[in-house]
Amino acid sequence: MNEKKNVLIISYSPLHRDPRILRQIQALKDDYNIQTLGSTSPNVDDVDFFEIPDMPKCKNIFQKILLGLQIVFRRCKTVLFRNLSLSVLLDYNFKTPDFIFANDWNGLYCAYILKNKNNWNCGVYFDAHEYFPAYRETMRWKLLEKPLIKYALKKTRKEISLMSTVCPSLARMYERYYGFNDGFVSVITNSPNYEPGLKPTSGNGIIRLIHHGGALRARNLENMIDMMEYLPKEKYELNLILVKMDEEYYKELVLRARKYSNIHLLEPVPFKEIPAFINQFDMGVFILNNSIINYKYCLPNKFFEFVQARLAIAVGDSPEMKDYLNKYQLGISAKTNNPKDLADKILKLSKEDIMLFKKNSDKYAEELSAEKNILMLKKIAEDLSK
Repeated sequence: MNEKKNVLIISYSPLHRDPRILRQIQALKDDYNIQTLGSTSPNVDDVDFFEIPDMPKCKNIFQKILLGLQIVFRRCKTVLFRNLSLSVLLDYNFKTPDFIFANDWNGLYCAYILKNKNNWNCGVYFDAHEYFPAYRETMRWKLLEKPLIKYALKKTRKEISLMSTVCPSLARMYERYYGFNDGFVSVITNSPNYEPGLKPTSGNGIIRLIHHGGALRARNLENMIDMMEYLPKEKYELNLILVKMDEEYYKELVLRARKYSNIHLLEPVPFKEIPAFINQFDMGVFILNNSIINYKYCLPNKFFEFVQARLAIAVGDSPEMKDYLNKYQLGISAKTNNPKDLADKILKLSKEDIMLFKKNSDKYAEELSAEKNILMLKKIAEDLSK
C-alpha cells in the first residue's frame, strides 16, 4: 500500500471559518496527509495545525515611522519577515511537503520562503482569491501595502506551478499581469456544497428579500436599505443578516434600517447553515459598488448560497454575477448600482417570474455547487504530486 503524500495548506486567515480552506481540506483529506498553517485551527480530525502568530504591533510612534520608512525605501523583505511572522514559522517542524496549497499573496510569499529556506523540492498551487495588484485604491494602501504585495508577487512568480482565482475576468487579468499563457489561470468559484434536500418555497403573499454578509463600509450596504424606499411595504420586505465586521458601520446601518417597518435584522447563522436558513425567503439581493476591481468583478460566496437556497437573485451592476444570471436564468440585474434602478427591476417581476427563477436555481444547484470545484482541487493535487 502506497504511503500518503504530504500537503501543506497555507492561509493567513482563521481556518475554522474560511470556506475556501475547509473545501481544500475536504477535497484532499482522504488521500493526503494534511498540514495546515493559519491563524486558527480548522478543527478537522486528522489534520495537523501550525499557528501563524498575530502580526507584531508597533509599540510607539517611532516604530510606526521606522516601518513606514522601510516600506518607502523598499526594504520589503525585512517588513514582510516581520509582518508575516516568517522567523517564527521557519522554526516549525513541518513534515516535508510533496506540494503546497498557498492561499492569497501572503500565503504564496510564505510558501516561497519556507520552500527555499528548508530546501523543499515541491510544486506550489496558488489560489489567488482576489486581484491583489489592485486590491484597494486608498492612498494608505498604495503607499504602505501595495509595494509589499508587488514585491511578493514578483519574487514568487517562478514558484507558481498551478494557479486559480474566483472568476474569468480576474483569471485573464492575472495572466496579463504575470505574462502567463492564456488559460493558465483556472477558475474555482466560491460555491458551497450541494444541498440536495432543499426545494423552492412558496411565499405567504409578501415578497421576502434577503441579504447576508459582513458589514463593511466599503461595500455601501446602505444602498440595499435605501432601495426599500421604492418598494411598497405591503408587498415587500428586506431581511438583513449582517456580521459585525465594522461595529461602528453596523450601528449606522441599524439606525438607517429603523426608518423602514419592512426591514428586519436577523442574527447570523453558521456559514454551513446559511442555505437552509435563507431557503425560507424569495429573493437574494446584492448591490455592490464597483469602485475597485475586486468589487466590480465580484462573484461571492453569497451568490452561490442564494442558488443552493433555491432563491431568485437580484443584483446591481456586477458583470460576473450578471453573466451567471443570464446563462442560467436565475434572476435580474440593474444597469447601475443606484438603489432605485434595482427596485424598478424588482417591481416589474410577477410572483410567477420569481418562482421561475427559484425553480432554475433548483435546476442548476448541483452544477453550481462545490462538487465540481472539489474535483478540480483533487486534479490539482494529483498533478502536483506526480
